[in-house]
Amino acid sequence: MSRLLRVVLTCALAGVTIACGSKAPIAFFDRPLPLLLWLGESTKPFGTSYPGIPADPRFGSLSGMAPDASSKEWIAVSDDRDRSRVAWLSVSYGPNGLEVVPTRMRELQAGTGVVERIATRADLEAIVALDDGTFIAAEEGHRLDSGEVWQPVLLHLTREGLVTSVIGFPKGFQLTTDGKTGVRDNQGFEALAVTPGGRLIAGLEQPLLQDGKVTFERGAAGRLVEFKPEQSTFKPGRQWRYMISPTPRVEGFDELCSGGENGLVELLAFSETTLVSMERACLITKDQQFAANAVQLFSVELIGGDARKQLLLDFQTIIPRLSPALSRLENFEAMAFGPIVNGMKSLLIGSDDNFRAAQKTSFLLFGMK
Repeated sequence: MSRLLRVVLTCALAGVTIACGSKAPIAFFDRPLPLLLWLGESTKPFGTSYPGIPADPRFGSLSGMAPDASSKEWIAVSDDRDRSRVAWLSVSYGPNGLEVVPTRMRELQAGTGVVERIATRADLEAIVALDDGTFIAAEEGHRLDSGEVWQPVLLHLTREGLVTSVIGFPKGFQLTTDGKTGVRDNQGFEALAVTPGGRLIAGLEQPLLQDGKVTFERGAAGRLVEFKPEQSTFKPGRQWRYMISPTPRVEGFDELCSGGENGLVELLAFSETTLVSMERACLITKDQQFAANAVQLFSVELIGGDARKQLLLDFQTIIPRLSPALSRLENFEAMAFGPIVNGMKSLLIGSDDNFRAAQKTSFLLFGMK
């Protein structure tokens, strides 16, 4: 245990003093969350080839993942809009540390009654596994250069890659023609969690257009939307206001990447009301030659109409534990429960390389004690 970096995920009792000597805020969680223990990293450069994985379509640009109980592997979505697809990953931790290897990919196809383009050209950003062995993936909502509009939806799919149904969001969460209200283009529903009771909770990456904009100086109100299981589908339920934090500043990186404002990129449910969220921003140098990411984890409790949160982990604090390849972090936007390590549950974080030579596919693993 001496090689593990212990990071406080939360202090559930008011007045507990954490390692840095500061007082923990008054707890509002219905139960304590565990401590995070640093375990390891797996980072591969762009263009890495893997046995059995075809060069076309490409493996990478992983935006969401979930453990697949049936295969004992992890399923991940690629946010490539050309030939929508999922990949299965073998994830293990042993003497050689964390190992993550893709084992196969599957392109999505439209089932009966499903529009083909929605299944085959979706911008998939998140995925969760259901108890019946099927999956729900999220299309965040985007516009094409041609002006064609893709509204945010949830896709219900089988492990064979067949999209069996499409679930729409409430009217207020649509891309509009006036550009004044509704979901922001390509910054819609990026986060998705499933609770132990089977409810879905989807989160906006950025606030609705009418709710303001995240800046370096201030945050803005995002939204979480619940979907309750109803017969063979899911129906929208409650909503919560989720305050996205201001864009963090990173020394030497003073400008924003295109669309790089701090945003909510993933959710993971620990109970019906307690979640962990991940927020991420992208910044560049003034000469636009180099980019860096800012990534933070928050504990979230759903109370009334609000999603209250507190900072759990700023990834800047673990950079000394990472390889030089992650000295400026990466585009982390996938989060799932990881494998059992020495009897301990774990948390797995993954990055999206955007199919760019300057980026990497990276995974981080934390034990949960």
